[in-house]
Amino acid sequence: MNELEIEIMNIMNQIQYGFLDEKGNNIINYDIDKWNNDFSNFYYLLSPEELLIKKCGICWDQVELERKLFEEKGIQVSTYFICTHDDNLPSHTFLTYKYQDKYYWFEHSWQLYCGIHEYNSIKELLLDIKAKFIQSHIERQDAFTFIYKYEQPNYHITCADYYKYCEQGILMKLNEPLYFYHVVNKSADLSVGLLSLKYMYDHNMFSLFDKYTDKYRNRIVNDWHIDKYSNRDSLSLTREEILDGLELFRGVYGPSYIYFFKYPLTKKLGSKIEKLLIEKDIYRININDEEIQRKIKDIFYGYWNSNSDNELLNKKYYEKVTKKEYFSQYNDNLEMNFSTLNHIAIAFNDDYCPITFLEKIT
Repeated sequence: MNELEIEIMNIMNQIQYGFLDEKGNNIINYDIDKWNNDFSNFYYLLSPEELLIKKCGICWDQVELERKLFEEKGIQVSTYFICTHDDNLPSHTFLTYKYQDKYYWFEHSWQLYCGIHEYNSIKELLLDIKAKFIQSHIERQDAFTFIYKYEQPNYHITCADYYKYCEQGILMKLNEPLYFYHVVNKSADLSVGLLSLKYMYDHNMFSLFDKYTDKYRNRIVNDWHIDKYSNRDSLSLTREEILDGLELFRGVYGPSYIYFFKYPLTKKLGSKIEKLLIEKDIYRININDEEIQRKIKDIFYGYWNSNSDNELLNKKYYEKVTKKEYFSQYNDNLEMNFSTLNHIAIAFNDDYCPITFLEKIT
């Protein structure tokens, strides 16, 4: 560190992590339950001047003081907000700057990485922090983590308003693409996008709903071992009962799922696929696109060969499987020929996949 950075770090070293109550006591030190469960009710963003007086603040507060100290020295900085969309909504803010041809992460509040870290590019810097954050904070490996570049916020805003403000910043695109594929009737109306069964039902698109749910009637009554429907005539199932059956068998997002293959279907797979592709177009989606991930509420990676008695798959499987391996067990002679093609199910926030998320391929 040069003298300027040492001077700023010495000032920051006077700040402890936490938030003071009205009596001047650091809440995180004496009431961890209040800290964990009531934080959003008592927290507000401190100004740099208040932080210098109180000498206690979280990363959000500390970054604003760091911003002020660097800018007073004439050094241009960038600040970032990283957060994961899971039940706990963990987050962190950090400051970066460029000097000559290098990029630097100045960190004080995250004690594990307190110091100044050098990188060759801003992407290298952001990816490293993202990896460290996920390793340190994330319990659910399927949860999405985002980084936003944000400008100085208004002081004294609440926790909820701070999140909202930062997520209106610039979403950093860092992920490598991971594509999945969906086949669509050439005559289909895609003006909205790909529609889930729940979307069709909620928007009174009953003729379309009935067309795409007819195949589930026998499965709900005979194949999925759902006790409440085991003795029913499959044709007597109401639309509401079909949705209920899908939810009971596939989980709470069952009626919302839209299904995607890892690789695009080709005529070489057999006569069924060759005939199918005469009437179908193929679209792909990049599930690693951060803008798209913001609109996804769940991804289920499925079971091997679509059988719940088999291995539960995960994202790593799809990242590694080759095209040859993926199609190796496909059997064009099976009645349910797609069952041997492992596929994922995506539930989108509004129960449909917007057309802007899709790219038609040839």
